[in-house]
Amino acid sequence: MAKKNKDTGYKVALTSARGILRFLLYICGIVLIVYLGKTTYSFGYDVFSQKPVAASEAKGQDVTVIVKEGTSTYAIGKILQEKGLTAEGPLVFWTQVRLSDYYGKLEPGSYILNTYQTVDEMLEILSKENTEGQPSEEDSSDENNNAEPEATPIPDHEQEGTQEGGE
Repeated sequence: MAKKNKDTGYKVALTSARGILRFLLYICGIVLIVYLGKTTYSFGYDVFSQKPVAASEAKGQDVTVIVKEGTSTYAIGKILQEKGLTAEGPLVFWTQVRLSDYYGKLEPGSYILNTYQTVDEMLEILSKENTEGQPSEEDSSDENNNAEPEATPIPDHEQEGTQEGGE
């Protein structure tokens, strides 16, 4: 009889331990699902919210951005974030471009963007579908041909725009 009581106690303890372990696994699963849902919602909100960085048009600042030939969409997003034109990271920008009509249309060049512009407005400019207020290539070449030489030469890395957001 003593052996029977000992086996019963062991089985009860083992069943209780399995129940507690199963309960803890369920709790961990629920916490993981809530965390993933929150993260996914935040990412989706950032992608679709289209809020400018500046609070008002009066507080918006013009920023010059230079996109070089072969710059990836992710790198452009990183440049825009470093210049203070987007509050989200480059992955959000990359996703916004992939979901927009401007995918594959971003072109190299020098652009003047404003912190009060939405990402769609910036993409319109970066794809050269909206060139209003943007420096034209003819203007910059005419200025270089007709300009008098400066007293102090500009170093090559500043002329190419590596300080303006290049990689």
